Amino acid sequence: MMAAGGAGCVETAQHCRAEVERLSRELVEANREKIRAAECGLVVLEENQRLKQQCGELEAEQEALRLELEQLQEAFGQAYSVQRKVAEDGETNEETLLQECASRETYYRGRLLELQAEMKHCRATASNALADNEHLSTVLQELREVLYMC
Repeated sequence: MMAAGGAGCVETAQHCRAEVERLSRELVEANREKIRAAECGLVVLEENQRLKQQCGELEAEQEALRLELEQLQEAFGQAYSVQRKVAEDGETNEETLLQECASRETYYRGRLLELQAEMKHCRATASNALADNEHLSTVLQELREVLYMC
């Protein structure tokens, strides 16, 4: 009986050893997987850290670009306002110059008409004076002839 029982014990011991070996292999494999998982976790953590840093840099760059855009928009608005003011002033100056030109033209046309009328009057006066001179010259000539005869 003992022999039969002893054979059972040997079988059980072999079975236990086989089970321990199997469990040891599974434990080694589980440890390898755990190490691989830890390594992958480290890679993921490093990548996560790198991405967070990159995200921070991009957010800082975005903020800088936003501020630059605001400054450019403000500068553009000011330049646009100045340009619009210059254009309005230019239009106002142009209108003023056109009005001054029109006023001068009206004045000079009126002055030209006055001078033409004055010249016409002067010509008429000169013509009358010439006619009077001719008449007086004729009268003077007649008087000389009369005086010469006396």
